[in-house]
Amino acid sequence: MTTYALRFEVEPPTDREALETAFYDHFDGTVLESFGRWLITVYMDGHQNGTSAAKCAAMELREKLGAIALRTDRDLVDASEISRRINRSRESVRQLIQGERRKGSAFPTPVGSPNGKKIWEWGTVNEWLRSHVPGEHDAERYLSQGECAVIDAWLFRWGSMSREQHVRTEFFEITASERTGANPHSRTRHVKEAWVSSWNISEQVVEASSISSSDPG
Repeated sequence: MTTYALRFEVEPPTDREALETAFYDHFDGTVLESFGRWLITVYMDGHQNGTSAAKCAAMELREKLGAIALRTDRDLVDASEISRRINRSRESVRQLIQGERRKGSAFPTPVGSPNGKKIWEWGTVNEWLRSHVPGEHDAERYLSQGECAVIDAWLFRWGSMSREQHVRTEFFEITASERTGANPHSRTRHVKEAWVSSWNISEQVVEASSISSSDPG
């Protein structure tokens, strides 16, 4: 079973101790403060993809803790941090980055280079290690850059709409490519099931939302 490691920046809590206590009662993960930013990592399994897992995690954080996820957090690393995480010497990591050890399998492109210091997203590096250096990667999966962009947009919209509006809007977006002919709400079963899974809600709610959304009034 795939386990996703999902890290969010959340709104600062009014009661740090209460948040941490409630978090560890309900979730597997970590809570930390970094330079004034509150970061929560949640480990989720039982989902078909990272997007579904992240949506479920964000909703559960809000419902169980009252913690509002503002955006996904990119876990940025430099060569020294990569060395620490995979327990290799800096020289060994430098050789991996330069391609001296893995011919034909280029190391991921850095996301930036402030003052000449190359920086990567750990999730991207971890997937490269999974494919090219077996045994030296985290077992968990991380969101890709594309998935982070999708979730960040979803969180922004979620924060500006009521839950009912948001659920309905997302349902129509997901099923847009499935609509045919005279019935604009037609959708295949597998698409509907994927949407239900992503929201972690019952089939009955889906049908009720679909009916109400088709009401001309």
